[in-house]
Amino acid sequence: MNLWDKIQDICKKETTIYGIANMNSAKEYLNKEYPSLKTYPYAISIGINIPDKIVDNIENKYGEIDYLNTYNKTNKKLDKIGQRIEQTIQKNGYKAKQIPASDIVSKEKLIGDMSHKLVANLAGLGWIGKSCLLINPYYGPRIRWATILTNAQLQYNKKILSNKCNTCRLCVVNCPAKAIKNVNFKKEDPRSVRYDAYACNNHFKKLESEGRPKLCGLCVKVCPWGLVNKKSRN
Repeated sequence: MNLWDKIQDICKKETTIYGIANMNSAKEYLNKEYPSLKTYPYAISIGINIPDKIVDNIENKYGEIDYLNTYNKTNKKLDKIGQRIEQTIQKNGYKAKQIPASDIVSKEKLIGDMSHKLVANLAGLGWIGKSCLLINPYYGPRIRWATILTNAQLQYNKKILSNKCNTCRLCVVNCPAKAIKNVNFKKEDPRSVRYDAYACNNHFKKLESEGRPKLCGLCVKVCPWGLVNKKSRN
């Protein structure tokens, strides 16, 4: 079994969706935002969907607790899968670096080690919406993501999905933090053009001060791309 077969064997059994990205296609942006990671020309994007019954009940008192618990459990599962893939690649003589699902490494910028959404976008798994979430055509934004960077030359995706948010503003008008600015994604733009991460974070703090989970998710719930295929998913 070659390396790619070993990786696929893990992904098919453990994830909802996965793909390979050529990071050189966003080299200029990556060198600027994540200069320490430029030695990894490829990335594996892995995703696990959040069940619809969890997302649909986010605004319920007990539902928001279920959402937080599922969110955290899914992140932990993604991290374990990422570690297995990382170790598999390393055992085959290549470099690999797992990027955890939800770590913030810069409190100043409110960013992680790598944009999982950008990697998933480059892997052909969806487009980045106005909400700055990765929108998959089948699951919408109802997926959590993790990334494994590598120098192993894997067969990567060559087709980037076009943005299909168009004039939709549901995430914009339903955001309680008013953090989403109704601007479509361009990889050359800084995140702040589309999305105010600090406003979102301040809303989380407000929820926490009220004794509620420090998580929102309304932009995940209201996105029509997460609703269109619900019947076939359940």
